[in-house]
Amino acid sequence: MNMLKSSVVALSLACTAFAQATVVVKEGTGEAAVLGKDEARAVQDAQQSALRAAVEQAAGVRIDADTVVVNNQLVRDQIFANTSGYVKSFEVLDKKVEKGVARVRVKASVITEHLDKDIAAARDLVKRMGRPSVVIVVQEQTIPLDGKAMINSESLATVLTEALKADGWDIKDAQAINGSLKLEGAATLGATELKQINDLSKAAWVLYGKAVLRHQQAGELLKSAPVYPVTGEYDLALAATDSGEQVAKLNGKLVVARENANKTVVSYERTAFQVIRDKKEEIVSPVRKAILEHFRDQTVNGRKLNVSVAGLESFGAAKDFKKALESIKGIREATQDSFSNGRAAYRVTFLGSSNDFAEVAESATFKKKKLTVVSVTGNTLELQVGK
Repeated sequence: MNMLKSSVVALSLACTAFAQATVVVKEGTGEAAVLGKDEARAVQDAQQSALRAAVEQAAGVRIDADTVVVNNQLVRDQIFANTSGYVKSFEVLDKKVEKGVARVRVKASVITEHLDKDIAAARDLVKRMGRPSVVIVVQEQTIPLDGKAMINSESLATVLTEALKADGWDIKDAQAINGSLKLEGAATLGATELKQINDLSKAAWVLYGKAVLRHQQAGELLKSAPVYPVTGEYDLALAATDSGEQVAKLNGKLVVARENANKTVVSYERTAFQVIRDKKEEIVSPVRKAILEHFRDQTVNGRKLNVSVAGLESFGAAKDFKKALESIKGIREATQDSFSNGRAAYRVTFLGSSNDFAEVAESATFKKKKLTVVSVTGNTLELQVGK
């Protein structure tokens, strides 16, 4: 009996450990050159480099090679290094500035797996990303027993709002777009619809989709089912309104859980709300995990920016500007998409925010011509090369 108890306890502890975030402590050292006598900025850059080194040691580095050959000629050959860790906390062990170079050594606690299981770290990451704004648009309909009329309800939206608000999100009012958005079939929105939502709600993210709840006859389910049984399904997606990037998609069934089958339920509406409450973690967890991984990837490996540059006199100048982009500190990748009438479009992966990139761009020159940042909107920047 004691052996059995010991085994059960050990299994319980093992399951608990599996559900928790995996944290590894590593040291890292970073360096950065002092530019324009700005030692504080150099120390900050060196610290970020040191933290990245600690993450790479803790989580490892994945190397992706991107090679393109056209007509037997190499036109692009790039190597990217990606890490999958996140710094939960750190302390600076040493920092100094000598001969124009800042050096920083840190000791960091790095989450290498299950970031979404560490609620404090997850909420810290949401806060670090600027408490992002989200609008929740769920077209939820209830089909009564006669199957004729449809009743609009908000049970799923309410549960999602409570969960994301607790995580630190800025929840925008969805009333402005109620009635203006129609989802046919699965939860899918194009760039036009996402822009419409952004214009109406001023939200950086949209969690959208459909849910259908159906009233059922009590005898059609388990004999132990409540007097007012409800079944249904949901189909949800999470996307960024500025880029149109979809980072999470999930769907599932809604049915009364067995352990709640004997609860006294006074109406179909209360049953529907209870069904969704019972499924809260199953619904919210995939969304939370996907968005945290997306934020973590931006923090550690860089954010994808769309950069438009005007004032380039030729296609050759546009190619040279791409090379200039690649030489900027913090740029991990730069790809030229188009060139027309002196304007070129680039996709850039940058270790920092769009505002950080704007600061770097405005302090730089191209062929001895000053760069001006015309606009910064979300992950899109417009630059102008001086004359």
